[in-house]
Amino acid sequence: MTLSIPSMELVSSTSKLPRMYDVLINFTGEDIRRKFVSHLDYVLSSVGLTTFLQHDNAVQPKHIQEPILNLCRVAIVVFTETYSQSACCLHQLQQIIEWHETYGRHVLPVYYEIQPSDVRLQKGDFGKAFRETAHQTFSAQELEHGMFRWSHAITKAANFFGWDDCNYRSDAELVDTIVKSIINLPVLSATKFPVELHSLAEEVIQIIKDKSTGLCRIGICGMGGSGKTTLAKAIYSQIHGTFVEKSFIEDILEVSRTRGDVHLQRQLLSDVLKTKVEIHNVEMGRSMILERLYRKRVLIVLDDVNEHCPLDLWESRAWFGEGTVIIITTRDERLLRKHEVRSVYRIDPMNENKSLELLSWHAFREAKPKAEYIDLAKRVVSRCGGLPLALEVIGSSLFERTKEEWKSVVSKLDNIPPHEVLQKLKVSFDSLHNQMEKDLFLDVCCFFVGKGKAYVRKILNGCGVDADSAIRVLIERNFIKVKKNNKFGVHPLLRKMGREVILEISRKEPRNKNRLWLDKDMHHALLENTLFSSRENKIIHRWPMEEDLFERYPPLEISGPLTLVKITRDSEFHPKKLKWISRQGFPTEYLPNELYLHDAMVIDLKYNLLRFFWMEPQVFIKRHFLLKLN
Repeated sequence: MTLSIPSMELVSSTSKLPRMYDVLINFTGEDIRRKFVSHLDYVLSSVGLTTFLQHDNAVQPKHIQEPILNLCRVAIVVFTETYSQSACCLHQLQQIIEWHETYGRHVLPVYYEIQPSDVRLQKGDFGKAFRETAHQTFSAQELEHGMFRWSHAITKAANFFGWDDCNYRSDAELVDTIVKSIINLPVLSATKFPVELHSLAEEVIQIIKDKSTGLCRIGICGMGGSGKTTLAKAIYSQIHGTFVEKSFIEDILEVSRTRGDVHLQRQLLSDVLKTKVEIHNVEMGRSMILERLYRKRVLIVLDDVNEHCPLDLWESRAWFGEGTVIIITTRDERLLRKHEVRSVYRIDPMNENKSLELLSWHAFREAKPKAEYIDLAKRVVSRCGGLPLALEVIGSSLFERTKEEWKSVVSKLDNIPPHEVLQKLKVSFDSLHNQMEKDLFLDVCCFFVGKGKAYVRKILNGCGVDADSAIRVLIERNFIKVKKNNKFGVHPLLRKMGREVILEISRKEPRNKNRLWLDKDMHHALLENTLFSSRENKIIHRWPMEEDLFERYPPLEISGPLTLVKITRDSEFHPKKLKWISRQGFPTEYLPNELYLHDAMVIDLKYNLLRFFWMEPQVFIKRHFLLKLN
């Protein structure tokens, strides 16, 4: 989304502005706007980044309206021969540099048809125009100080990493390089408001540089919600360009539980080898990892690891090539010591000032709270214990809320013991105004983590649920994330909180209890759950009996015996009106003719052995459904 605001709108209410811009583009001149800037703006928008075009015109005020600048995350300054002829652009650049020095945001210069040294040293035609503009703008008393501030801003910007158009064959190549670099910046990819993140990442990266001649294993430890994954993402984004073979395996504990250890092994090898890998069991996966990673220089991040991690790289120091980096995040520091990970980085709680800044960014979209809210904001900070996740979620829940609503949240937090993090997060859940938003969050926690956004919308729409508005609110409030692959993610602590809410509902509403259907040999079961966002629809999924269902989903209503939904040729159970059928790893070469799929909106048959669908022709009433194969 792009917004170019003329002067009247620049002084209008900030309530009419979008809530966040990814990139501000500072430039002057209609020619450069039509040629280069419009191309850059189009490509940035096409990859999902919102842009704000800050350009010179005859009636525009000298300064960028402060709320707009604070809403931006990266500034691109396009230097041209005519840039220094614009007092407006030079004033704005001074603001941008002050913003960078205050908040640590990225400023990226582009030199278009001008020598970088001319800009940096203010020489040649650029320097001549610079001095003429200064004399026209400042009084005799202001001239020296004004020129010094402008010169400092230009020199500072020109000393940053940037791009010179003469090094590229075309504008298209230059734009492609800029966009890729911005996408990979930690400030954009790791978290929305990277308070303190840059300095933490630099400390860990320095450890990596100090160990660049051998294998570097680094453990990042801290309590849940302290920012371990975010820090690992920022580090990965900074250094991954220097590795050909790399992999970031996120949320290992949860993925192992829901999708299995083989899936994690497959992801690691597929990332590193850049091709699909077939793995049939865990032992085969371990053997392939040892064989395929031997002597390779790799970057691997293992996020949220415990003792039983199937990606067993603890004792693999002799296998990797020189310069390999393995980053491990875990809550268990003893695990790192046990496996002799000598470089351990501990994430401490944020101090009061940084906590207040992080809360403020989420609650006000500014670095400091509004004056009338500062006492309430400090009380919220004192109850969050320096935990970034709590500050983000609670702060987001307070965005655009009244003082009375703030007071209500603070009152609830006052009654929660300091270490009860889940109860603090539940305060934000309770503050969601719309019941559909609450129901959808519970559905995501139960069924849709790791599922594609379009895939989930298709399922819910098939159940009569219009979920778009609720999904948008949950993303804005930081309850759910949409990852780079457009799949839903939920922080493990938030998901745990959601499950506790589900258990509480199950106890209060017997009709919403889970039903467990046992098969004849008691080896597997069907678990039946009500879809919260559409109570007349139920989710029935297959569950191995070795899982402790009674611990994870009490109370349960147990029924049986029943022949399982195996969806095989011999299946005795073919329910009608199924909206979502997921049977990954389908074991036969065709589907049985008796299987009724006419009401299905989504059919997921990934990792199957199918050669064709049915032995006999089938007629479908529905014309539009989603079929996922390999």
